[in-house]
Amino acid sequence: MDTEDRYRQFETARVRGELTVQDLWLRYLALGGSQGAFEIDGYLQGLFPLETSQERVLAVALNERLDEVHRAALLPLPTAPPPHADSGARRAVIDELLGRDWSRPRPSDTTD
Repeated sequence: MDTEDRYRQFETARVRGELTVQDLWLRYLALGGSQGAFEIDGYLQGLFPLETSQERVLAVALNERLDEVHRAALLPLPTAPPPHADSGARRAVIDELLGRDWSRPRPSDTTD
């Protein structure tokens, strides 16, 4: 990937992440970035190069935002049924898997 494609990729990620340059810059700073907002804007426009280490910090800031945006669109997983639901069937399967002797009654089957 050439340098110009890289700039475009970062700018596309910024737009997709719904970040202004200022917002991206603040996230970048929070992660330890050392360039100013002017330099970050220049980088996104393909006018100002960044050191590899600073480009890496900017990529992390963008990836975190994209993760936030896309995680919000994920469907929640259904919750598991309560533990007491269908416990008799579960016990039978567990007993069978453990090789329980079915000729003897279970303690819950006996009456006093």
